[in-house]
Amino acid sequence: MPDIKPMLAAALLLLAGARAQAQQTTIRLTSADGCALEAFYLAPSSGAYIFINTHGLGSSKNEWAPFQEELKKAGYGYLSLDLRGHNESRTCGGLKTDYRNFSKADWNNASRDIAAAAAWLAKKGFSSRKLVFCGASIGANLSLKAAAESRRKPAAVILLSPGLEYAGVNIKDYFLAPRSYPVLTTASDDDPYASQSSSLFIRTARAGSLRPDFIDGKGGHGVSMLNNPDVLPAVLAWVKSKAVKRR
Repeated sequence: MPDIKPMLAAALLLLAGARAQAQQTTIRLTSADGCALEAFYLAPSSGAYIFINTHGLGSSKNEWAPFQEELKKAGYGYLSLDLRGHNESRTCGGLKTDYRNFSKADWNNASRDIAAAAAWLAKKGFSSRKLVFCGASIGANLSLKAAAESRRKPAAVILLSPGLEYAGVNIKDYFLAPRSYPVLTTASDDDPYASQSSSLFIRTARAGSLRPDFIDGKGGHGVSMLNNPDVLPAVLAWVKSKAVKRR
């Protein structure tokens, strides 16, 4: 009978090497309403979650770079978007677009960018139950809106400095609606609007049947809170313990 140990060891080395060599790529996708979008993509380890990261107003996918490194170390994947009208996502329906000229309707339509990211991942074979919607500032509002409106619900939603309303994207009804996925809110005391909005959301939700979670951002707004050495590990630990465990 042949000794299978060398073959098994070789197979394990190949698997480890494949993950070690996994590299971020730049992808392009199109929203349902015709916006051409650019994003950074990294595949997760087998069976791990993949984060759809959505930046704040006037920012870009580049703001997620430090967070992406931590996700990669933990074996998670990510798809970090340039929202329509930002950075490298500058055309909708073949016409140039710029977030600085957006109406309230334009901003609300931007949740379709997250839906497009989820659809792209579905074509790659990822179940919606392996997706974590993670957004910063207005990206937080759009992430919750996208999760609430989607037929395929994510495993979890992370809101970094959400506001009651940013640029016309009001999320109070989305936050208080019944849902099948957990929501984590993170905000800092030195960011009054996000902090007060988060307190209102959580207090009102807990008065009903919802049990949203909260992590103190310990200073800063949006993605910058993840620079705190206590906050980022707490966020990842929350995902590990609370995200919906379903194939």
